[in-house]
This record gives sequence, C-alpha cells and structure tokens, in this order.
Amino acid sequence: MCLGKLDVRDGFLVLLAALWCADETGVLPLFLLAAAVHELGHLLILYLSGGRLYRLTLTCCGAVMRCALPEGRYARAAVCLAGPAASFALAALAGRCGWYRLAGASILLGAFNLLPMPPLDGGMALGHLAGGGFFRARGLLALLTALCLHGAGAFLFFHGGGCWLWLIGALIAAKTAKNLAKPAARV
Repeated sequence: MCLGKLDVRDGFLVLLAALWCADETGVLPLFLLAAAVHELGHLLILYLSGGRLYRLTLTCCGAVMRCALPEGRYARAAVCLAGPAASFALAALAGRCGWYRLAGASILLGAFNLLPMPPLDGGMALGHLAGGGFFRARGLLALLTALCLHGAGAFLFFHGGGCWLWLIGALIAAKTAKNLAKPAARV
C-alpha cells in the first residue's frame, strides 16, 4: 500500500496484526507512538540540513528511509542520530508527565537504534563520521554487537525472560554476517 511518500509493506501489516493480537498489556500503541516520533526526528533534521525524502517504507523489520542525504559527514551523522535524540526527548517529556510506559518504550527504541550495527542509526552514524575506510571495521563491530545481543537473549531465555532478544540477536547476527561476505559498499 503506497500513500504518497509512505509505502506500507504487507509484512509490516502482518507483523502489526500479530503483535496486536499478542499484546495483552497495551504497550503496542506506545511503541508505535515512540517509533513515529523517532522517524519524525530523522525527517526534521533531514529537511533542516538540506536533505530530501524520496520514500519512507514500513517493513516487518522497521522503517527504511530512502533519501538524499545532506552534504558533509557531520550533517549525515546528525540525520542518523536525530531519531534516537527524538526518542530520548520523548522519554524525558513522558517521564515528566508521569507516562512511564511511554518513556520506557522511547528509551528502549532510542537505545536499541544506537547500537553500532548497520542499518541501525548508531552504525550508520559511525560510518558517516569515520569515512569510507571504516565500513569494513564497522561490520565487524556490528557482528560482535549482534553476537552479544544473541548471547544476552539466550541468557534471558534460559532464565525465564522470553525469547525476543535472542531472536533479534540471531537475526541481526545472520544479516550482519551476510553483509560482511559482500564487498564493502559506501552508504
């Protein structure tokens, strides 16, 4: 489904429906609001720095922006870091208003996106700040981070904490390993 510059994939809708059915605590709307504010943070800095949005695609793995980034590595890194900054700003505002579940959702989203793994914001910002020669080392750092997530998730799973972090770590580790096998590409 395409709505102007917004493209919503079927996988996103299926995942959203599954999460809606499984959400017994009512946190899904809070995470969706936190995600919307996160993406708006990226868009605001993209436009303020002279960039241009072509398409925002919602997939089962998250939101993907297709855009013309501004010139300069600092401006590009600022666009990448604007999403987590917006998440932390929302968390601070929500905390002051007593909306602690929204604050928690925003902190989780912002902190997760700061992990130094492409295509997460932290990995992309590191790549822009360090320049093209760092992209291969960034991939190795991403693989190490993904393996740590996988290990922490396995620990939580075997101690009654659920399987979500374990699955996320495994999926990101597999994707990162696949990307490391490809020739380095400039983002």
